[in-house]
Amino acid sequence: MPPFKHPHRKRIDLGGFHAFKVGGPHPLSDLYYRTMEMSWPTFVGLVTLAFIGINVSFGAIYAAFPGAIANAAPYSFTDGFFFSVETLATVGYGNMAPASHLGHSIAAFEILLGLFFTATNTGLIFARFARPRASIVFSKVAVIGLYHGEPALMVRLASIRTRPLADVTAQLSWLQRVDESNGGTYRRLVELPLVHAHLPMLSLSWTLVHLLEPGSELLKALLGSERFILAAMVGGVDTLLAAQSQGSHSYARKDILIDHQFADVVTEVDGVLHLDLRRLHETRALDA
Repeated sequence: MPPFKHPHRKRIDLGGFHAFKVGGPHPLSDLYYRTMEMSWPTFVGLVTLAFIGINVSFGAIYAAFPGAIANAAPYSFTDGFFFSVETLATVGYGNMAPASHLGHSIAAFEILLGLFFTATNTGLIFARFARPRASIVFSKVAVIGLYHGEPALMVRLASIRTRPLADVTAQLSWLQRVDESNGGTYRRLVELPLVHAHLPMLSLSWTLVHLLEPGSELLKALLGSERFILAAMVGGVDTLLAAQSQGSHSYARKDILIDHQFADVVTEVDGVLHLDLRRLHETRALDA
């Protein structure tokens, strides 16, 4: 079977670089994770469909047993549906009520199901709101320019929140292809040493700097023709939420500008520093 038709093919995001996992467990084997990673419109739509489906099913059951619900028209799906909605939500307006042992039994089962349905959705909604959000934005491009007169690879990032991040660490790595003597190949992430890989606190912007040594393998790969991926990852503690905050981004060969420098994004006006996030991605060419 072709990979693109595999039933268990999952797309993974490596900070902007996409790959696929094929042959893993079915997504339904981890429903919690699946519901946490889906978008809000998809999640709301799924809950709405489940709500409608439950009430349609019980509405049909109530309608199939005339006399089970008091004040409901015989074989009326509409009355059965709206009585199911009121029962599932434990509202009970009082106009319709179970009128037989069978009606009470069906309603009791639906109430039990409603408790699980409500509790599950409440927990998922809280978890989706409470999960950490990315508070770091990366420059759309990386540059190879000069750092204190030395050639260097640089990536810029900034915190988008008003409270600073504490104990911030950064990693910069590139995906290297290794050819073995037996003809096989494999890929590995090679971590690049940074001039500064740790900040006590990040409030404004930060430029990750990797000094390029003569004969740098990274520079050779960048100027070559094989797939090139540069990955940046930053993590710290949000001082307001007291929760870990992380961000990542990847750069392809076309996203790395040679002989360029980042434009200034921090200015001082009347003794007050201003960070212009709109200029985070701006660069300028180095003078010849």
